[in-house]
Amino acid sequence: MSLIVLGAGPAALVQDLGRPGHAHVGVTGSGAADRASAALALRCVGTDPAAAVLEVLLGGLALMTDQPAMVAVTGARTRLVVVTPEGSRRSAAVGEVLALESGSTLEIGRPTSGVRSYVAVRGGIDVPPVLGSRSRDTLSGLGPPPVEAGTVLDVGDAVVGPWAERWHATSVHRDAAPGPVVLDVLPGPRDDLFPDEAWRTLAMDGHVSGHADRVGVRIDPAAPVRRIAREEIPSEGMVRGAVQIPADGSPVVFGPDHPVTGGYPVIGVLTSSSADAISQLLPGEPVRFRRVAP
Repeated sequence: MSLIVLGAGPAALVQDLGRPGHAHVGVTGSGAADRASAALALRCVGTDPAAAVLEVLLGGLALMTDQPAMVAVTGARTRLVVVTPEGSRRSAAVGEVLALESGSTLEIGRPTSGVRSYVAVRGGIDVPPVLGSRSRDTLSGLGPPPVEAGTVLDVGDAVVGPWAERWHATSVHRDAAPGPVVLDVLPGPRDDLFPDEAWRTLAMDGHVSGHADRVGVRIDPAAPVRRIAREEIPSEGMVRGAVQIPADGSPVVFGPDHPVTGGYPVIGVLTSSSADAISQLLPGEPVRFRRVAP
């Protein structure tokens, strides 16, 4: 069984849980940017949580199945359309479990809220793993190439239970609400290099800058985040969600394809749910950071 990609939009990548455990050789974990949404899509279709999905940026994906298939789309709020082999069209909802007959096409429109959608097919997307993962690492180029029109994706057999028939899952991603998105931050490891004023600045309204991708998201703060000393520190290991403060005082939040080391101090690390949340934000969206206890 295969999925034939008819259109890929701005970017469509194969992603799974990532390849942790290789930072010592310069390879980051990678994996789905919004892990909770990817896991929900797989759960909808009764597939192993370690299986691969498609991560679709800003919609535009169209794919056809050559056999009957069960699929689900989660993540960003967007319009889904199922086209039958006879050409009839019907709308579908994010979180709906879809039974596609052979020759059907699924189309994903531009999101109205959020930026990344996750497409799971029962059995998982089966591409050759690299270092134990099927994820595309955009920084190093490891993993399967970006999906494009004409790509044929095999479907695997990573089935662990029944699909959620007649079930409409509630998406993890929430529609945009008035006010900034609050991102929870666990302090450290270098919060001792910052005055209390730095946390007060981070708690003010900033905005996602135009520099945002799977490597990291730069934030335009209300004011530069001040450090106690401007001297740089030796490079240290980095993790997903690390909030790094460069010399200009504009925070950079590392994403799944972050470099494994960095020389700017990390004032804190986003919680897992907040690391998912920032991956769904467009440039210009307001954010603020909230310090939380470990």
